[in-house]
Amino acid sequence: MKLVKLQNFIIFTVSVVLCGYVGTWLGGWSATADPVLREIKIKARQYAYDPSVIRVNQGDTLRFYLASLDVIHGFYLEGHDLDGEIIPNQKAFRVRRLSNGEDWREVEHVDVIVNRRGKFRYRCSHTCGSMHPFMLGELIVEPNTPFHAGIGGVVGLFLGLLFILGRSGRAVGAKPEDPD
Repeated sequence: MKLVKLQNFIIFTVSVVLCGYVGTWLGGWSATADPVLREIKIKARQYAYDPSVIRVNQGDTLRFYLASLDVIHGFYLEGHDLDGEIIPNQKAFRVRRLSNGEDWREVEHVDVIVNRRGKFRYRCSHTCGSMHPFMLGELIVEPNTPFHAGIGGVVGLFLGLLFILGRSGRAVGAKPEDPD
């Protein structure tokens, strides 16, 4: 009996892991698109960005246009070395690259090439009021392989359960054996 439980556990685990890997591989392979230039207009106001979530594909060039609707705001894009200062009611804003030790420069837009997949937060980098720490947005660079791995894992769970139920003779709709 212990051997059957161990075999079922191994089969179940292998099916979940294998389907997770297949989902990751297929997600990265099938969801690729040619890089494009995306113009993104972000409006900052106390204590939010609009849009608060941006979805793009790996390799895209993002052209950010930043505007403030009320007070001076910052725009720091994690993982991309970009810091901005947005003055209300002005088309131009100031940016700098912190790792290069750049001084502020005034621009009407700034371009960023997103080469890495994942989720990157953008946040206000200038204190704009009491709720300032909660002023966040999210840049999602797809294809998002954890999502595809999760879908593969769920398929693996389903297949593993079906296999185990089928082996044990308790498949869905099966009637218990009559002892006579």
